Amino acid sequence: MAGVPTPGRGVARSVTRSASAGRDIGIDDPLDKGYLCEHICECSAGTAIFSKSGQELKQRCVTARIWLDEEASQLVWRYKAEVGFNMKTNPPAPLMSRDQPNRPSRFPLGRAIGDGILKRNLEGRPQKGLLRIPDCIILKSTGAELAAMRASGHIDWKRLIPVKANIETVVEIKFDGDQLSRSQQEDYALIAGPDRFRLLKANDCECGAKRRRPVEEPVRSPVTTPMKRERTEQRHWYQPAPPKPAPAPRPVRPQYGPVASQEEGSSMSSWLKTAGVAAGVVLVGVIAVAALPAEAVAAGVALLVVGGAATAAPINKDKKP
Repeated sequence: MAGVPTPGRGVARSVTRSASAGRDIGIDDPLDKGYLCEHICECSAGTAIFSKSGQELKQRCVTARIWLDEEASQLVWRYKAEVGFNMKTNPPAPLMSRDQPNRPSRFPLGRAIGDGILKRNLEGRPQKGLLRIPDCIILKSTGAELAAMRASGHIDWKRLIPVKANIETVVEIKFDGDQLSRSQQEDYALIAGPDRFRLLKANDCECGAKRRRPVEEPVRSPVTTPMKRERTEQRHWYQPAPPKPAPAPRPVRPQYGPVASQEEGSSMSSWLKTAGVAAGVVLVGVIAVAALPAEAVAAGVALLVVGGAATAAPINKDKKP
């Protein structure tokens, strides 16, 4: 399926005619016929869906393609494939999905058995006549109306449920070898109303010839549905922000040995300068002492001794004898 097709068709509607006995009435609307025949021709050329016996399931192929179109259009779609109907109710009620109430069940047979609509006979097979699954349901909502719903953001889901009031046509698709029973045709009239049943045969599509699309087909333009936009906004809120780049490292000036604080002492360079000055003073003092006579040296030593004693024992004036 190339891209997302525009839902349905233009404003034109199909014309309903009464069917005479023994004569099949085909689809009148060229847009409805063109859409269904496109899938019929593609599935007639080949399908990857097979039965257990190896037979090609062409009808299941058409159904799968219509489901893809419906999902791509966020369920706002004019065509509903293989909708199961409970024939016990009047009018027959469609079997909808439990997870998505706005979508028909994809497994109507299992849903009917689970709901107790069908019971199995002695051979283990489900009863017949209590469940009908038409090949395709065409709703009354036109393509322009569906596009307006999606553009405005307000989806009228009640109009998209395949109940009798919303159904325009019930279509039964028949490939070569398929037969339509009388009871099927009567039940389809109960589902959609009298004269709303249509039979579409694969031979009516003229798959071998190159078919032109009807001129009434609306111009296809991409439409952003509210559901898709809403999911995009939700992703925007919880999507983490990209990480910021790490700052560039600053150049570090090399240090040769630990730097001592003033409380811990002076640095090595300061100590070396002080030691050099002290050594120079001592050396000068030694040279001066050597040049003095012996009496002067003895007097200087005595003076140092007396001064040290006086410093060690200060006079306490406050103490009385």
